[in-house]
Amino acid sequence: MHPFEVEFDGLVLRGWRRPGSGPRCLAVHGWLDNANTFLPLAEHLPEVDLISVDLPGHGRSAHLPHPGTYHFIDTVYWVIKLLQHWGPAWLIGHSLGGGLSSIAGAVVPELTKGIILLDALGPITSPEAEAPQLFRRSLEAQAKSFKRRYYATYEEAVQRLQHPVLAERSLQQDANGFYYAYDPRVKAISRIRITESQVRAYLQALQCPVQVQIYSQGILNQFPLQERLQCLQHGQLVELEGGHHLHLDRPALVASHILAHTRVSSA
Repeated sequence: MHPFEVEFDGLVLRGWRRPGSGPRCLAVHGWLDNANTFLPLAEHLPEVDLISVDLPGHGRSAHLPHPGTYHFIDTVYWVIKLLQHWGPAWLIGHSLGGGLSSIAGAVVPELTKGIILLDALGPITSPEAEAPQLFRRSLEAQAKSFKRRYYATYEEAVQRLQHPVLAERSLQQDANGFYYAYDPRVKAISRIRITESQVRAYLQALQCPVQVQIYSQGILNQFPLQERLQCLQHGQLVELEGGHHLHLDRPALVASHILAHTRVSSA
C-alpha cells in the first residue's frame, strides 16, 4: 500500500493506494471508521486500482477548523473533490460512505464510472416538519464541549473497534493514554437533512451502473429500499447473509460481487 496525501482548500486528506491494472476505485468509509476498513477487501481485489481515503476528521486526515462542520451534505463536497483529483473512477462506499457516494455520483456523473454500495443507498432522511427541531438540536449539541475518551491500554482501546485492522489509523496516544483520532465534532447532529423526495431525485440522476449490497443483519433494511431501488436507471441488488460490516467479516464474498459487477459493467 502506498500512502498519499492531497490538499484541497487548505485541508489535508490522507489515505493509501494499491495500484492495479483494473478499474480505478475510490473507496469511502463509514462513520467513525477510516481508510483501513477496506484493507481486507483489497486482498481479494487484485486487479483493482484501489484508492482508500480517510474522510475529514477521521483517521489521519486533518480536522476541520472551527466553525467547520461534518454534516452529511458538507462532506459530499470532499468526495467530489477527490473524484476531481482521482477520477473518472468507480466509487465503493460503505454505510455513510455509500450515502455520500450516492449523492456525489449524481452531482458529477462525468467523473463517476460506477458505484458499489455496501449496506447503503442514499443517506438518512428526516421529514420536512422536523426541520426546525433538528436545527435547534444541532445548535445545542454544537454549544457543548466534545471531549475525547481515553483508554489506559492499547488493548482496551482496540476492543472498542469494529475490527483490529482499523487500529493503525484510529488510535493515537498522549500523556493521558490512548484515544481515537477522529475529531469528536463528527458526532454532532446535522443541522439539516435532505428529504426522502430529494434523495430519490439524486438517485434518479445517477447515470452509471449501481450495485447495492444489502446484508441480512445490516442497517439498509431500515431504509425505504424498494422505493429507492426503483429510482436507479442501472441498479443491481445483491442480497447477502451477514452484518453491517460484512466487508470486514467476509471480504472474499463481498469482493467477488464487486469484481463481477465492475468487469461486466466495464466490458
